Amino acid sequence: MTDLERLIESNAKAIQALTSDIAEMKRDRDLMYSTMRDLTDKISTLVSVQTQSYDLMKNLDNRQDQLANQQQQLIEILKKISD
Repeated sequence: MTDLERLIESNAKAIQALTSDIAEMKRDRDLMYSTMRDLTDKISTLVSVQTQSYDLMKNLDNRQDQLANQQQQLIEILKKISD
């Protein structure tokens, strides 16, 4: 085998290794993008649930205020009846 043939073979092996590395990096990149999409979807779902929870808590606070007002009105009525 001549020096030129050895050089050609060596270059071919190097090109094959680089091609394999590039393909592996592409698979890794695709996996990373897929994971990022999944994470974005999950964050979106979390934000939606947090918004719903906030709305529920706000509604409960409003209802609690209404009940407190009604309780105060009942106390006032009972005081007037008692006197």
